[in-house]
Amino acid sequence: MKSKTTKPKAAPQPARSDTAKVSLATDLETPNRADMATDLANRTDLDGLQKAQVAQIVNEALVRFRTYQHPVFMDRESGILILHWSRQIGKSYTLAAWAVDRLLTQLQTYDTWLVTVLSNSRDNGAEFVIKCQDICNKLGMVLAKPTEAVPVGDAMVYIADDNSPDLKYENMRMEIRVTLTVNGQERVGRIKVLAANPRTARGFSGDLILDEFAFHEDSNAIWEAAEPILSSNSDFLCRIASTGNGKHNMFFRMASGSGPDDGRFFLSSSGFKVCRVTRSEAWKQGVKVYDPNTRKPITPDDARKKALDKRAYDQNYECKFNDENMALLTHELIQQAQRAGIPIDEQAWSPVSLARMYRSEGELFLGGDVGRNRDITVLAVLEKIGKTKRIIAMLRLAGMRLPDQQKQLKPVCEMPKFRAGCIDMTGLGLGLVEYSQEEKWGKGRIHGVNFSSTEPINDHIKKEGRKKETARVTENMATSLLGVFEDKSIELCVELDHDAVDDLRKPERITSPGGNVSIAAVRNEAGHADHFWGIALAIRAAESKYGTGAITAETLAKIKRSAVARFQARRFTPRRLPA
Repeated sequence: MKSKTTKPKAAPQPARSDTAKVSLATDLETPNRADMATDLANRTDLDGLQKAQVAQIVNEALVRFRTYQHPVFMDRESGILILHWSRQIGKSYTLAAWAVDRLLTQLQTYDTWLVTVLSNSRDNGAEFVIKCQDICNKLGMVLAKPTEAVPVGDAMVYIADDNSPDLKYENMRMEIRVTLTVNGQERVGRIKVLAANPRTARGFSGDLILDEFAFHEDSNAIWEAAEPILSSNSDFLCRIASTGNGKHNMFFRMASGSGPDDGRFFLSSSGFKVCRVTRSEAWKQGVKVYDPNTRKPITPDDARKKALDKRAYDQNYECKFNDENMALLTHELIQQAQRAGIPIDEQAWSPVSLARMYRSEGELFLGGDVGRNRDITVLAVLEKIGKTKRIIAMLRLAGMRLPDQQKQLKPVCEMPKFRAGCIDMTGLGLGLVEYSQEEKWGKGRIHGVNFSSTEPINDHIKKEGRKKETARVTENMATSLLGVFEDKSIELCVELDHDAVDDLRKPERITSPGGNVSIAAVRNEAGHADHFWGIALAIRAAESKYGTGAITAETLAKIKRSAVARFQARRFTPRRLPA
């Protein structure tokens, strides 16, 4: 349920004054600064507004910031501010303090206020909640057990789970609420932590924090959903924070550009206000760096020398946007697989492509990534000869109705050497799969693949030491495709243009802040890695049990041996009775 931000009926209060804040701070000076919040709660000569003003001073006194953190916390005017910071220098803590301060500030004007935090994982979201709790405790407030409220002076703070039905599917129901009494009226502010996806991004109304935005799956769609809400109300502010995670995501597009790396604000190439802080600059301002083995303090330069992967270090700690080490298929892998061949067909198979398929020596397999409007349909035909897999033909279908796409499947499936095909059945592809399976040429040979499903991990993922027993179908397909590129068993016998090469490089090996590795292909204006998935589906068809349509001499020999073994196992042996 959305939070309504409504202004109170009472007369508006005067704006907070820096002069008033200074005088009130002088009145509250105590030997132990940690007692300032307690003193504030016991004051009887201050009204609600004044206490809120002093609470901000206590906040600034008890919540200590380094030089690069303070401008971010104090910025209450920038509509969008992006933090491109090194790992482990206080991104989330700074934003947690900013979120709590926003509640205290906005509740002076509004009855309710909401700060929504979209986190890339439940664990990271829980950590953000803990940081908010720490900030509140330093303000002299006590966060009680879930659903239990504890009044402290004119403030009442509690942490609670939101069990509303429309949020259960997220499995991230964490929320902090601050109830503040102003002029006898209770006003409630909330910091709600949700899973990062386009659906949750459409449901907020208030301030927005995108934590570790570069690691959000489908970050383009999340921003597409959030931006209209932010632009609809001038009071809504947005804070985005992350380390880099390759170049194929919305965070790179928003934060990239030349600028200082010491915390001073600058405009990115896309025109967004950015605060960039590297580990080297944070170290100069007091952030310690320790040797991973000896645990003794070292310099950032020493840390980089010890790093096994210098490019990964530069991205994690020195605010560089990595490219090659993040893309699943590098330019080198793609180039070594390319062979002389025929152009990619557009809208219909060319006579040259059909002739090449007809005279193929090996078995033929088909892969189809299906789209119509935003994405295109890509059909890839693979010839398998021994361990070698050759992409011998490829067809792109743009803006084509499903019945017309179906017509392009038939000539491939009627080829003498055709054995099996795998087609994306997520969305529009379901109709194409069902139609093909009803036809004589597709029955038993065309198989649908649901991109959102999971299945047991393949051998490639097992070699990485993955503990989980299942993975997304797309991750299995992507790693299988990577495997044939790495062992040089694939040949691309079609002329790949710029769009095709760019598609092959869209899927990335994503490493979360917690160290978990996954495969993701982000979407841009040109599509969603359609060529990559078309080839990956053809590989899946060639390597799966589906490709068993032809009975070779070797297969026939195996069948005979199996039949003999079964016969011998059933042979009757008379039982001898004792004399």
